Amino acid sequence: MAVFGTNSYDIEQTGQVVQVPNNDIAKCMYYLSCVCNTIECNEGQILRYTDYRNYWKLSLNEQEIVFKLCITLSPDEFENKVFFESDALCGNSANEFYKIGQVQNHLFVVQSLMVAGRTRKVTNIMTYKRHWMFNNYYSPMNRLADRFNPQRQLMRALQDSDCIIS
Repeated sequence: MAVFGTNSYDIEQTGQVVQVPNNDIAKCMYYLSCVCNTIECNEGQILRYTDYRNYWKLSLNEQEIVFKLCITLSPDEFENKVFFESDALCGNSANEFYKIGQVQNHLFVVQSLMVAGRTRKVTNIMTYKRHWMFNNYYSPMNRLADRFNPQRQLMRALQDSDCIIS
């Protein structure tokens, strides 16, 4: 584990400005892209699910795979390891990436992480503002859960209708 204290480091932001389509699958694919920017994701197939600009090319089955990957690679797995909520380190962006060894202000960064039963090398860290995580993970995943979970779909339909079952 690398520990960063009060020492100052030269900070090189490695993030770039991107345009993410206003689509739940695209946002989840962007989230997966951010995950793969922080940990080693060298399996060829997962990279297909990070191409958020081409979200529309995915079949319905592949969209469900994106949803399940996001469940498996949830923020809970990465929070305070490679994902850090920090408005200050994001600056004017909603999220920002940093190379390891270039962060200041008491962040604890792990060198590797166990994800889905495999050890993954940490390549970068990501800082984010709360609204970034809400817009790119929690909100889309909540809507997709309705879409991919038939029981939840039925319960939502019953809630939205005026139908009362006695």
